[in-house]
Amino acid sequence: MAEYDALIVFLLSAVLMIFYIYIEARPKGSNFIGNVKSTISRFFRKR
Repeated sequence: MAEYDALIVFLLSAVLMIFYIYIEARPKGSNFIGNVKSTISRFFRKR
């Protein structure tokens, strides 16, 4: 399995890079970080 480590790292980084480019290339810009922050903050709100 050790001979495939570089291939696995390359494929993983390629997938993450494609995901990042897709998020950032939207016409209105990236709201991904803001959406994640608002989702997480909903769980930690004081009631």
